[in-house]
Amino acid sequence: MMKRLLSFIGASTALLFSILGCKEDDKLMFDDSDPKVSFDKRYAGTLVDSVNYSFAFQSKDIITDTVQLPVRIIGLPRNTDRNIAITLTAGSTAKEGYHYKLENAVIPANASDGTVDVIFFRRAGLKDSVVTGELKIIANADFKPGYDDNAVSAVLDRLTWRFTLTDKLEKPSIWDSYWKNLFGDYSNTKILFLTELLNYTNWNQGGLFPQDSNQMLAQARLGIYEYEKTHGPMIDENGNRVIIP
Repeated sequence: MMKRLLSFIGASTALLFSILGCKEDDKLMFDDSDPKVSFDKRYAGTLVDSVNYSFAFQSKDIITDTVQLPVRIIGLPRNTDRNIAITLTAGSTAKEGYHYKLENAVIPANASDGTVDVIFFRRAGLKDSVVTGELKIIANADFKPGYDDNAVSAVLDRLTWRFTLTDKLEKPSIWDSYWKNLFGDYSNTKILFLTELLNYTNWNQGGLFPQDSNQMLAQARLGIYEYEKTHGPMIDENGNRVIIP
């Protein structure tokens, strides 16, 4: 009797986890006559739904850069490429074709997901200004907008992605949620020091392998130690000592 009870409990538990595990996949098995698409924010902790981009971290010869936005369909793959319609919402100050452009806004043939390229342009006016943009997925002949709920840890819904663009020093959008755990509190002085020391500019993306982030931290600690041996404490723009924890 006890064995039968345990078998029943085990089977019920397995069924429950199977149902829960399939919940996200069930969304993808949508009526294929009504395909939809959204930004892929299942991993919103690392694939953030906004970016504060500054060309100030790049050398002067860099005049464009690209951020990729993951997208995912609700429905089944098809054997032809399908276009995604994305618009700039009212209130945005960025100008499409001047500050940025979109490329590869396509779900490739026989695929369920893809990436849209957002290409940023370095313009003279960005030296002393910040422009903003909010991108929204809209309907076209290939897709309707997908789910508009918020993924886990995402701030924006699955149809929306925002950016700021400048050539001034701006705090990266993921500093507090990602880089602060490595390098402590943000300052312009600190990030410029780290950018030059580490030869690293991709501050709006995380997801480094532990061995890579540990190497960066060790190099940063040694760098600030060597600086202070020669120059004394490094003081940032707010009058605080630059510290690498």
